[in-house]
Amino acid sequence: MIKKTNLARAFIVFVLVIMMFDVSLSQQLNKSAAASRISHYIRIQPDISLEVVEWGGKGKPLVFLAGLGHTGHVFDDFAPRFTDKFRVLGITRRGFGASTQAAAGYSVDTLANDIQIVLDSLRLGDVVLVGHSLGGDELTRLANQHKGRLSALIYLDAAYSQATNRDSLNNYPLPEIQSPEPTPHDLQSAEVYRLYYERVNGVRMPLSEIQAMYNWNEDGSFVGGITPGWIYTQILESLQDQVYEGITLPSLAIYGVDYPIEELFLDFEKADSSDQAYMMAYYKAGKRLAAMSRRHFGEQMQKGTVVELQGAGHSLYITHSDQVEKEMRLFLDNIQ
Repeated sequence: MIKKTNLARAFIVFVLVIMMFDVSLSQQLNKSAAASRISHYIRIQPDISLEVVEWGGKGKPLVFLAGLGHTGHVFDDFAPRFTDKFRVLGITRRGFGASTQAAAGYSVDTLANDIQIVLDSLRLGDVVLVGHSLGGDELTRLANQHKGRLSALIYLDAAYSQATNRDSLNNYPLPEIQSPEPTPHDLQSAEVYRLYYERVNGVRMPLSEIQAMYNWNEDGSFVGGITPGWIYTQILESLQDQVYEGITLPSLAIYGVDYPIEELFLDFEKADSSDQAYMMAYYKAGKRLAAMSRRHFGEQMQKGTVVELQGAGHSLYITHSDQVEKEMRLFLDNIQ
């Protein structure tokens, strides 16, 4: 079933392109829930622990999984919206944020198994999993291998044919795009670095996520990223096309569609004509591949629902948080 929702404005990136966020702060209820969040650590191996963020609430567990490069704190402004009906948690995968940076174990299968161990350790049953981007691959693996513990799946721009997209987009070269280096002022604190990140990427993420993603000196100044490039490489190389056949759980996939090219390439208008041609070819290929992924999910997922948010992009749970919350609640009310 495909449901189309018309929205006013756009922000896009599709899978494997990591873009950040323009944060829309929640209402007063969300602020109080976020203020009460706690983080604790679950040991999944003798030398590996994962951060679990809890935003509170009671009822069926609603567990959020971040996209590649992010931590559980990327949901700090969104997840607390659901504490009225659910026990709401988030998990930071190994190698990122406050979770252990292990020497190995960065295939999607291993990452999904890590999540299962956390669910077992917390004795969580009847779980609704919510995954953004890479989190969707972990959802699909868990549903295929450990479906007995789960009650539903929600994909936030996350149900994609990853290997096909990756291999196909390799045929579309892009010009070198140089981001401006941060000034000394930009590195003085997480607050000002957040503003630099917004200028460079055109979007803003939660301050708590900026603090979780990077290392900081005792005086609060910027040191650098926590996660080295080789971890990203190992994860990306393990990606496969998602297989939904055999999954009988109710599943919702919310996609951002029909975004302007400027939302993917911020400097498109400033580029010369030859570079624009490369960008446009990449952009059109990405849209075709994304449409194929949506059809694939709709055809294979037995109890799947597809929602298309016109003009929304990859981080739609932040840029279009009200619409995403509405669609999630409609879906969750039907499975309660």
